[in-house]
Amino acid sequence: MKFVVTLVLLVALILPAAAQDMTFKAQVDRASVGMGEQFTLTLVLTNAGRAGGQNLQLPNMSKFFILSGPNQSTSVQIVNGAMSSTIAYSYVLQPREMGRHTISAASIDVGGTVLRSEPIDVEVVKGSGTATASRQQQGASGELGKELEDNLFLRATVDRTQVMQGEQVNLTFKLYTRVSVVNYSVEKNPTMTGFWAEDVEVPKNVQLTTETINGKQYRVGVIKRQALFPTQSGTLRISPMELQATVQVQSRSADPFDAFFRDPFGRNVNHTVRSNTVSINVDPLPVDTPPEFRGAVGQYAMSATVDKRTTRANEPVSLKITISGTGNIKLLESPVPEIPPDFEQYPPKVTDMINRGQSRITGSKTFEYLLLPRYPGLKVIKPLTFVYFDPGKKEFTRLRSPQIELNVEQGNASSTPLITGLPREDVQVLSQDIRFIKVNSSSLTGRGEALHTSPGFIVLLLLPLLGLGGALVYTRQRQVAMADAVGYRTRRAIKVAQRGLHEAEYLLKEKAGAKGEPTSNQRLRFYTEVSRALSKYLGDKLGISRAEMSVDVLADTLHKRRVDPGLIHAVKASLESCDMARFAPTSLELPAMQKTYDEARRIIVELERTLK
Repeated sequence: MKFVVTLVLLVALILPAAAQDMTFKAQVDRASVGMGEQFTLTLVLTNAGRAGGQNLQLPNMSKFFILSGPNQSTSVQIVNGAMSSTIAYSYVLQPREMGRHTISAASIDVGGTVLRSEPIDVEVVKGSGTATASRQQQGASGELGKELEDNLFLRATVDRTQVMQGEQVNLTFKLYTRVSVVNYSVEKNPTMTGFWAEDVEVPKNVQLTTETINGKQYRVGVIKRQALFPTQSGTLRISPMELQATVQVQSRSADPFDAFFRDPFGRNVNHTVRSNTVSINVDPLPVDTPPEFRGAVGQYAMSATVDKRTTRANEPVSLKITISGTGNIKLLESPVPEIPPDFEQYPPKVTDMINRGQSRITGSKTFEYLLLPRYPGLKVIKPLTFVYFDPGKKEFTRLRSPQIELNVEQGNASSTPLITGLPREDVQVLSQDIRFIKVNSSSLTGRGEALHTSPGFIVLLLLPLLGLGGALVYTRQRQVAMADAVGYRTRRAIKVAQRGLHEAEYLLKEKAGAKGEPTSNQRLRFYTEVSRALSKYLGDKLGISRAEMSVDVLADTLHKRRVDPGLIHAVKASLESCDMARFAPTSLELPAMQKTYDEARRIIVELERTLK
């Protein structure tokens, strides 16, 4: 009997439609929809025959979100020997705004004949959201809910559950499904107290694989991967991740023929998926840690190099310390270099290169120090020591770089050392060891001359009056000048700038009067003086010591003093351009030097006006 029914249906599908009119209609499951609710638009083509329709032109649905579609279904009915066929295109929509909206006509081509549907009006009202929730959750509890839990779940796994503090653990979240998942969104990320987490790259489009669990085959997609580094010991727990998944389920019916002809795409329901809790046992590091240990765990290598072994006084040297290997690269700290006391050291420039595409986090971290030797001679940078804990060997490993020797030659004598606080030798010059007795006669005043009639006494008598008059004149002039507060601060600022940039101005004028472009040493001296003058002014004005001074510290302090952001940006740009010109010379011709000098002078003038 089943075979006969199936044969009849197949014959009906390949035969031309009965002599009935072809129709193309649009219909919605309800004409009134609340905001936030969903409804279904269905375009129904009837009696199109075996060829079906082509070139479907959708209506204007700009007032709605298209959540799903097109979902196509085909059905055939035979009533009293008359056959009719139906092709339906359904869309799940959600309104964007309230009001009465019209879904315009759709069209389809059937054998050269274009059929059009009638427009449909949909009224969108303020909705409580309960109707949609109740419809979407219908069946999501009870029997259907249990079925979804068995066929859709999220699992969190780690590659190891017993590690040392600081050792990498790989965490993976996988979604297992045997149902049709339309989309999903992360509602709650897991809490990982006691871990430093690094996200590992996963494809934007989830790649599905298959796994068999308890005899059932699931489609599996990796949702999230993370590399975890425990920062404390003990039993650490990772809380569940929570997803909100939209699942397409089919309608149920006891009638087998109804089940055969029903819409195979069914309806959408929301289902919450939670992962399991993961526990990791973390063993503490050994108590007897070396004094140089700064928390590095993994396997590493270290190198320390300088860009040149021979230099001149007041010329920069770059010291690069590179630590590479496997572990938490982000948290690596630099070994403290022991440099000669007559070197000036700047804060390091830190560069990370991290590879997150493999099972282990690898990469390197480079610390670049700029050193300025101030006096000639053979200088020695002592070996650097880096200690890390190797979890594979369960022991500390000490890395030691070779000693670095620098030959510092005599620099330009006119270059003034910028170091403060270093010991200096005092030189005292004695003009004579013995002072001889004076034997020649001196002119003496006769005893009979009166003191009050002498010219010297009269001059001394008039001096207080002259001083008082001069003081009155000076006070008057100062009051006039102080009345013009802006002009006074401007003149004072210009004097401060001129004093600070005196040496740079001298070098600039000296080169402007000469022929040819400045030499490398002349450019270096000029930019050093500009940087020194600007840094010294800012340090004195803001109360920042030389050891604590950096571009970020200056910018932060100026911001706290309510200095204009544009002026703060100019300060940073000027200091950075000087450093670039000193340490990586590019465009350093005379016009560029003049522009740098003018900008530094302008900055000091503006700051002197602003800062109190």
